[in-house]
Amino acid sequence: MRLLAGLPLGILYLLSDIAFPFIYYIIRYRRRLVRENLRCSFPEKSEKEILRIERAFYHNLCDVFIEAFKCLNITDEEMRRRVEVLNCELPERIAAEGKNVFMLLGHLGCWEWYQEVSVRYRNPKKGAEIYKQIESPYFASLMHEIRSRWDTTQIEMQQTVRTMLKWKAEGEPFLCGFIQDQRPTGKEKDRVTFLNQASWYTRGAEEIAHKIGAELVYLDVEKTSRGHYRLTFLEMQPNAEESSSDMALSLCYLRLLEQSIRRQPELWLWSHNRWCKWDLAN
Repeated sequence: MRLLAGLPLGILYLLSDIAFPFIYYIIRYRRRLVRENLRCSFPEKSEKEILRIERAFYHNLCDVFIEAFKCLNITDEEMRRRVEVLNCELPERIAAEGKNVFMLLGHLGCWEWYQEVSVRYRNPKKGAEIYKQIESPYFASLMHEIRSRWDTTQIEMQQTVRTMLKWKAEGEPFLCGFIQDQRPTGKEKDRVTFLNQASWYTRGAEEIAHKIGAELVYLDVEKTSRGHYRLTFLEMQPNAEESSSDMALSLCYLRLLEQSIRRQPELWLWSHNRWCKWDLAN
């Protein structure tokens, strides 16, 4: 992997093109699950369009693995050229008010590249990312190296609240990224509607934000071309219906995430069991 990471992205994308038919047609990695998820999420789309999105998703998935491991050997100059970040004024304004910033995003495109935002704004100086422990020691070490490229602090999920309270006591504003579109595994979860289906959701980021006085922002993701992304900080402004709920900001996040997915559905991670129906089926 380290040797491959030293190759130019143009060559790595050729390897991705070669891997795609093996993953999609031969290995058929989770194809039944992906197709069912797409059909239920987009009942208005024809079967032809569903299959087009499905193939585009698998091709994008191959690219995501290539782009993630390229983090082991990519220059700052190339990252600046490939990742555009807009509206950095938003986190800077929140930090200037002495507040912490929670950046919410989803598994769209190559999320490992999105720590690049941490070098585009001037404040807050301290940055962090929440991660879930990987069982394989080798891959855990490898992913830690990839994610440490931007000199942000890696916080294991179970240590989130303790670490945040400690940082709050120190008084220096920080920005922490939360990927909030996984299916929750704990008992503390809410049933919501997401992409036309009943879905489980944990409001962890919103609850922690209330405890430490952090403000939530959304990171919108667009893929402008192969290997190029546009990331935009957006304010979290719940609409009238969301504001009446005790999880208004979480519902606002899900609405914004759904808008991002509908714009470029092939970018999202359709290969996981996101919805309640899979719990019932098992």
